[in-house]
Amino acid sequence: MAWTQDTSEILSARARSRRLAAATVALCSIVMIGLAARLARADEPAAPDFALKSSTGVNLRLSEYRSEVVALAFVASWCGACRDGMPQLRRLQQELAADGLRVLVVDFDTRPEAAAEVAAAAAGAFPVLLDPAGETGRLYDIGRLPTLVLVDRGGQLRGQYRDGQLASQAELTRGLRALLAE
Repeated sequence: MAWTQDTSEILSARARSRRLAAATVALCSIVMIGLAARLARADEPAAPDFALKSSTGVNLRLSEYRSEVVALAFVASWCGACRDGMPQLRRLQQELAADGLRVLVVDFDTRPEAAAEVAAAAAGAFPVLLDPAGETGRLYDIGRLPTLVLVDRGGQLRGQYRDGQLASQAELTRGLRALLAE
């Protein structure tokens, strides 16, 4: 009888050991998958940080939006495609704000009244940052307008729509949802 009890305790201890080993392997796998995802994004360049005054007079810095996905739109009032794209940006902000999207518009207008037009087109949906000297345009190597740059929650550049060719609403929404899900 003692032999049966000892054997059963040994088998029970072995079963516990196997369960502990399986749990350890599972935990290590989860950690490694997360690490691999981070390393894959480490190749992405960091979004250059900047600080600009908004159309409401408040200074904002890109790094203040870390932990959120940022759609950074570069526009000017004289750009017809920029004006046409403002409703699309407002819809994206309204649709995805609860998931962590922040649209920021950088306006290159040099005349205050022209910058006011861009701010009016934003209709308060997102900040319009004033950059009449075009400093952020040089940081981001902006070609033609409009340009849209996507920045992930960690501050890495993750997507770009350049040279005046914005994507369709559906394509942008899919790309942004994927970034927001990370």
